[in-house]
Amino acid sequence: MLILVFACNEANRSEFTIIPIDVNRDVSLPLSIITDEITAIELEMTDESLINPDQIKSVHLFENHIILQERNKILMFNMDGKFVRSIGAKGQGPGEFSILLKLSIDEKNKRLIAVDHYKIICYDLNGKFLFQSSAIFDTGKRVYDLNYTNDGMFALVDQIGTKTTKESYSQSQLFKMNDDYKIVDSLIIRKTYYEQLEFFGFMWNDLILHSNSSSYVFCPDHSWQLNKVAKKTLPDTLYRLENNNLIPELKLKFKNYGFLDRDKSIEIGGIYRSSRYIFAVYINRGYFRFCYDTRTGKGYNMKNGFTDDIHQIEKQINIRPFATNTELFYYWHTHMNADDLREEQNPTLYIGRLKK
Repeated sequence: MLILVFACNEANRSEFTIIPIDVNRDVSLPLSIITDEITAIELEMTDESLINPDQIKSVHLFENHIILQERNKILMFNMDGKFVRSIGAKGQGPGEFSILLKLSIDEKNKRLIAVDHYKIICYDLNGKFLFQSSAIFDTGKRVYDLNYTNDGMFALVDQIGTKTTKESYSQSQLFKMNDDYKIVDSLIIRKTYYEQLEFFGFMWNDLILHSNSSSYVFCPDHSWQLNKVAKKTLPDTLYRLENNNLIPELKLKFKNYGFLDRDKSIEIGGIYRSSRYIFAVYINRGYFRFCYDTRTGKGYNMKNGFTDDIHQIEKQINIRPFATNTELFYYWHTHMNADDLREEQNPTLYIGRLKK
């Protein structure tokens, strides 16, 4: 068995980068500052490929294809936006899913991996169902993310349990899996005890991210502590996954944050980085996005998202990283005007490459 090591001692803590965030600032960041080029791809609309923008969960690039995950379907397009096929179906049978919580790419074995509440389902790139596994889904466990990295396939899982009649806990674990998606090792990242516990549903599923040279893991706390005892620690650190070690990479430091009750807390939904930029999304009486340029040392705190000054989209947008290449990001926008309000239309997918 491979051994996962949680490399986080006091020496590590003093060496990693601390990124300051002033929650009282609200600025707009034009995308032209962080990227030179953004490609717009019109996604073909057919009877099978009609997309509900409000239900898009993730987008992936693999083998010159775009793979889009909705709440209840998986759609594949070519790089010109032409519809290729749908994959899987909603249901309870083999190869079927109830609600798609996560879609990932197994680059090594050229597979698509779909996760619902009860199982992991594996397909080939032609959409053929290969097999499924439920080994990771014990009572009370919930898969937050699953992705293939330099070190293999990993799943980030949270489990809620009860220690005593008056005390509950939330336990976050990282599981390593083999090519059959069976567990070969595990690591408890954090275990937090609460006098009262309520599951907090805000999630950003991009938590295990991979680029050409590095893989990163962010472990959020998706639970609320309902009593008025302040949290001792904030899950505010991004870890680098290297040789089965979790190594602290960077920490977000919020200015004047408090954790006395629900109304005053900050909940971080995700952190990721490219070779140059660091991004985060968090809740502080509303949704905020944050971008930090490691070259200039300048941070941008945005309440309403980024500004697309390249394609002149009036609405502010929210970018997402590609899970297997954090140098690329994507977002989507549905273009409607007075002449075509009565016509259904698929959103346009935008793909940008970050500056280095």
